[in-house]
Amino acid sequence: MHWCTYLLALAMPALSAAVPLLSPRATQTHSRSMWLWNSDIILNSTSVSDFISVAKSPKNNINRVYALMDRDMGNAVWQSFIQQCTARGITVEALTGDAQWIVGGTSGGGPTLKYELNWLKQYQNSAPLGARFAGIHMDIEPWGLSGWSSNEQTYVNSLVSIVNTVSTFAKSNSLTVASDLPFWANQIPCQGVFLDTCLLPLLDAVNFMTYRNTPANLLSVSKPVLNSVNSASSSTAIWLAVETSSGDPNSSLISYAGLSLKTMLHDMTVVDKNVTKGWNKFAGIAIHDYANFIAMSG
Repeated sequence: MHWCTYLLALAMPALSAAVPLLSPRATQTHSRSMWLWNSDIILNSTSVSDFISVAKSPKNNINRVYALMDRDMGNAVWQSFIQQCTARGITVEALTGDAQWIVGGTSGGGPTLKYELNWLKQYQNSAPLGARFAGIHMDIEPWGLSGWSSNEQTYVNSLVSIVNTVSTFAKSNSLTVASDLPFWANQIPCQGVFLDTCLLPLLDAVNFMTYRNTPANLLSVSKPVLNSVNSASSSTAIWLAVETSSGDPNSSLISYAGLSLKTMLHDMTVVDKNVTKGWNKFAGIAIHDYANFIAMSG
């Protein structure tokens, strides 16, 4: 989850809704993606049908899902879920990550990175075409650890090492690899550059957690990092992101919780149309996350 990211982001200067939008590109369309943390829904055929119906609704048009890897559910249910998604044009990436990996541990006795990769390898080798994960999606957030402020560079180096390990694994197993990063990654030093561009050579895609609930503010926090990655010599696809949960005390700034679904979908279209032509690595907008998204009304 991204609560610590939110709190750190709030240390940034306050943003005004009056920030001017960028020049529209009316003909541009982009993809939509979504985090699925509660992946146990795949155990229920009705829940799977509901998920696909929500994803492929014309107003939502979600064509990529980051589904939390759950090894305990076994291979068969994953194969069925991925086959159904693939048949409807939804790409499934294996969502994984634990901030404690940065310091060589796990959260609450959870799986190690090695265990995750071993499970994924056996799954990919046993699953038929059309039932395999398309990629690995990492959510590893060392900035949420209590020791971040005093160990920033050590933790950053550990993150780079982990991403390099996963990237090597992904390439050898015909998987793409992506990672979540905060929108202020352009302020985190990383091996002579900054984190936003440091990881690009290792990744096929980056999701920047640009959680704001107006187009102007979302574009304002996105612009610096978009400019940074656009000037880098990399073909890495860049995703922006919106939040739908209400659990954070500052959700009135960062989340669409409490606002209507119609408002959020409209605002995402505005963001699409206001990404300038120079930002040609922009892939689309990711929604965090499915459980909260379906709870929205209006």
